[in-house]
Formats: sequence, C-alpha cells, structure tokens
Amino acid sequence: MKKIILSLIAISSLSTAFSQKEVKYEKIYYTKTSLENTDITISIENAVSTDAETKFKLKIVNKTPDYILFKPEECKFIIAGKELKPSEKNKTIEPNASDWLVVNIKGSGYNSIKSYSFEIGGLYKISTSGQVIEAPDFKLPVSKNEFKTGNYSLVLAKLSKETDKTEAKFDCAYNGDKIGVVFPSKIGVKMPDGNEYASVRPTGLMAKKGAIILTKGQSESFTAVWDRMQGGKVTDMQKVEMLIKWNETFTEVSPQKLKNETLILEFDEKVSNAKGK
Repeated sequence: MKKIILSLIAISSLSTAFSQKEVKYEKIYYTKTSLENTDITISIENAVSTDAETKFKLKIVNKTPDYILFKPEECKFIIAGKELKPSEKNKTIEPNASDWLVVNIKGSGYNSIKSYSFEIGGLYKISTSGQVIEAPDFKLPVSKNEFKTGNYSLVLAKLSKETDKTEAKFDCAYNGDKIGVVFPSKIGVKMPDGNEYASVRPTGLMAKKGAIILTKGQSESFTAVWDRMQGGKVTDMQKVEMLIKWNETFTEVSPQKLKNETLILEFDEKVSNAKGK
C-alpha cells in the first residue's frame, strides 16, 4: 500500500512538472531593470517578447553638463547564447536631461525566452566646449550659395528675405573623424548700421533644440531667422545687404566613450500569467 501511495505521488509530481513545462505564452513580459553611474541612469521598462520579436523602452538620463550621444548599433542582445545587434537610429540626450527610444530585434521563438542580457555600448560624452571652426561671413543676398569650413560643408537651401523677416535655411554636412557640434543659436547678422543681431529661435518644424550633433557623413538642416529691426530703411531686410556672422556656431569634439553596461531582463511571471497566455 505504501509503495502504491509513493508511486501515485511520484506520478503526480511528474505530471505537475510536465504541465508546467508545457505552459506556453503568447507574450513573455519582463521586470523593469535599471542601473546608475556618475554620468547616466539607464532603465529598461515595458519589455515584452512575442514569437517574432523582443522589444523594450530604453530610457537614458544624462546627469552631466555635456551631451550624450547614443549609438544603438553598438549594443547587443545576448539571447540563448547568440549575439544580435539592434538597428535603431542614433539618439542625442541634452545636458542634464533625459530621453528614450524603443529598441527591438526581430526573430522567432522569443516568447519562450524567460531571461536574456542586453549589453549597452555606444554611449559617448560630447563636450559643449569643443574646438571652434572659424567660418567666413556669408553675404545675403548671395553671390554663392555654398561654402566649406574645416570638415563642414554648407549649402543655402532656402532664403526668404522680406522687410520685416529673413529666414535662411542651410543644409549642413560633417565629414570629419571626430564629432561635429553645431550651435545654430550662436548665429548673428551684421547690418549696414554696424550692429549685429542674434538669430531668433524658429518655430514649428524648423525649430532646433540646443546643439546639432553630427557623426562622419551625417547632415542636417537648420534655419537662421531675424525679425523686424529698428532703424527704418537702414535695417529694411528686403533692400539692404546682410552679413551672416557664424561666431562659434561650428565646433569639433573628440568623443569620450563611456564604459559598456549590461542589464539582465528577467521573466515577470505575475504579468505574463495575467496577460501573456
């Protein structure tokens, strides 16, 4: 009798174990995880795997007075012994600010993976006080719509010159081996009265926050804008010659690479049982 009872217990245990192994999830959810050092705080949340992909929200808090450049392609998923690289676009985090992006990788069978690693590389600190690249004054109206200075190439893509407002849109490309940092807010214009006027921040789609960070081969557009000025005919922007002064708009910086960090994503059984079956 005792043997029969023991046998029944053993069968029951095997049956329970077998049924547990057979649990399949449409989606696997993972617990939130984070790490912090002197420069940044990194957190992963809303992580989920389906059969076809795994993805999560990656948030970076920049605790420095410099910019942080994040290159996702230098990160890697380590899943079941395989290394896979994401392909998201670069992200720039402003000084003492935060930003986020969704990182994902395509594949199959990820809804059976209950734990994997994500190695975060591609983090670079970019100084706000790099080497200034002097640029020649640019005359409006133009006799030539493009110029080069250092490792920068610029083209005047659009110009609107009216009595009470001037807008000059430039396409800016960087071809150096460091990092190009462009400060559109530092652009000025010298008028015939001898005074220099700062560019005002454009609105809408033309607006740029802070600096523009460019790696080799990258390009981006920015717009310099001047509103109505005091002075009558002497400052009638439609009629007079204007001289753009670049001041310290263009700089070049050697990036400081931050050490790689690794976060482990672990199965969140409670959430997965509630949502993922």
